[in-house]
Amino acid sequence: MALFGSLNALPLEELLQLLAHKEGALEIWNLKNIPATTLYLKPGYIRSIDQHGKPLEALAAKATLQALLQAREGSFEFLPEAKPKHKVRLNWPVEKVLLSTVTLQDELERYRPYFPHPKAIFKASEVAKKYLLEESFLAQSLPYLEKGVSAEGLSKALSLPLDLVRFHLFRLERKGLVQRTGQMESGRLGLLGQLLNGVRL
Repeated sequence: MALFGSLNALPLEELLQLLAHKEGALEIWNLKNIPATTLYLKPGYIRSIDQHGKPLEALAAKATLQALLQAREGSFEFLPEAKPKHKVRLNWPVEKVLLSTVTLQDELERYRPYFPHPKAIFKASEVAKKYLLEESFLAQSLPYLEKGVSAEGLSKALSLPLDLVRFHLFRLERKGLVQRTGQMESGRLGLLGQLLNGVRL
């Protein structure tokens, strides 16, 4: 039997707990700034998270799930027994991923005042490559960090929310795995930049 409704009435975390022991596809749409998304479930696990008919890799899938949990809006329908047509599998335990997502949200709120400027340029440190297995964000962003890149640049390149990228760079900087170059990404100056330039003249 299909289940449908609104995330306003039934938040996603409650919905996932309700469906934790079911198999099927949870389709979610009518979301602001988030494309229609399908969560494929099997008893106790999230099989995969798809957008535009394609599976998201782990880092993007986590960011999408976090955005969905925060959304508190949108429509959903659960289609029992539906399975993904592709072979990509996340196989995340539902309870564990809900807990880690809530924890991540708490950390984002706590450390947001310390996040680097979106245009500050970062480069990978000499020891960064030794930590690629335990730092999935670092592994994905290394090709950009080796040349030097800003949080804004990484956000676009990896299709991840800007604040999440700033948080990861903040963490990696504290661990000594990335370093600021002292430069800012060029581009149109914001109002503050224009004012500072005016002061220097």
